[in-house]
Amino acid sequence: MRFHHNLVQATVDALHNIFNDGKYADQAIQKILKRDTRWGSRDRGFIAETTYDIVRYKRLYAEIANVHEPFKPVDLWRMTAVWIVLKGHAVPAWEEYYNTPERRIKGRFDELSKNRVFRESLPDWMDELALK
Repeated sequence: MRFHHNLVQATVDALHNIFNDGKYADQAIQKILKRDTRWGSRDRGFIAETTYDIVRYKRLYAEIANVHEPFKPVDLWRMTAVWIVLKGHAVPAWEEYYNTPERRIKGRFDELSKNRVFRESLPDWMDELALK
């Protein structure tokens, strides 16, 4: 899969709006998609799918990337790098992904996958409630 910088930048912007500004995911994505009318259905699908996937597995990806809230732009780029590696794609040779430790990401994923809370990306309160 070939990644385009403007699409990944749009995903990072959407994640910033969701995680740091408290926007709802659908509203943040809708606003980002209106930003550039030249994007086709594949481009829009990539932005939406990637953003929703990272939002769904936020706890896992943040733990693998070793980032914490509030997320800085660099942290969000690291989370997208984790998403790219875990999806099995080659990391683009961009400045934002310089020195991305692919083996460490995969190893950390294998390590964290043994823990249900991280594997399913559940909040602690929901895990405790489910155990009861």
